[in-house]
Amino acid sequence: MKKVLVVIIAALGFVGFIFFALRNEGAVSTSAAREWPGEMGTLESVKDRWPRVEANSASVTLTSLAETLAKKDDALDDFVAREIKRDELTIGEPPALPEVSTIRDLLLREPINWERYDEMGDSRAIAMRAMQMTTARALIANALAKARTNVPAAWNDLQAVWKLARSLDGHPQMMAQTAALSMARMINGVAWKMPLPVPEWLDELYARDGVPPLLDAFQHQTASYWKNNARFFPTIWLAESIDHDRQIALDLSRFTGCDVTTPMNELGTDLTAVWRRAFRFRAEREATANALRVREGKSIETGSRCSDGGWAFDGTTLRFNREITTASPDSAMPLSLRVKN
Repeated sequence: MKKVLVVIIAALGFVGFIFFALRNEGAVSTSAAREWPGEMGTLESVKDRWPRVEANSASVTLTSLAETLAKKDDALDDFVAREIKRDELTIGEPPALPEVSTIRDLLLREPINWERYDEMGDSRAIAMRAMQMTTARALIANALAKARTNVPAAWNDLQAVWKLARSLDGHPQMMAQTAALSMARMINGVAWKMPLPVPEWLDELYARDGVPPLLDAFQHQTASYWKNNARFFPTIWLAESIDHDRQIALDLSRFTGCDVTTPMNELGTDLTAVWRRAFRFRAEREATANALRVREGKSIETGSRCSDGGWAFDGTTLRFNREITTASPDSAMPLSLRVKN
């Protein structure tokens, strides 16, 4: 017993020695004070960029309405995923769908302000995200069902999802911004199948790049870990991790392609798959815009904002000149679309 106690004390002493050997408050302060790209400022400035957001009555009402939707509807989820991945205009038979007209009308009529939760892994934020994604998928499914019979009102369901996605603009948490990205990609992934004419609001989706909000959220995540650890564990490792993640943000802000591969961030959840989806979304938006142009009888835009790709149309199929793979469980729209028979 005495020997075991000696070993434990020795081990604790060794750990303490290592901790104090690595402790370097100056290095952590220096790393935190470095400017991030895109005028994001320093980690210390993050708290000033995101004022508190309180829930309004519309978000409370929407939450109550969303509770009537099934939290998990495999048939609906499979229908939406299948149609996003389908490379042809034909839309398959939908499953039984929930009634969403009250939810849709609320989103189109009123601004939605959600309460913001900044603590990492907050259970309320997780539940709110799940509810928002369930609502978005239900609206997407209803839009597809209407488009199947060429009902122009299908666009209203998609616009409601876009309003839902934009309601997360003031929320810098990564889980909120990945939800907004997922909603935008779902809208875009089915928009090319919707009835003509194309509504003006879709231009907002085309113009909004999904990468900058994610970079803001990435900095917010790094700042949270810095604050939580700098008080008690201001180590060289923390300083190096901050610098590592800042370099990822810098490299991503400079990247001009759409097929991106990034190293894993050291603070927080691995975001490598998120970056891949966000940059691929740039090509996905062009796919939808070009497919709709073809359906309107217009010529496609062969150029791309992706420096590593471009577009071609052979009279039947629209193609990006390279594939950009994503990992499961991502349901990505194809970059080759059969726009005409």
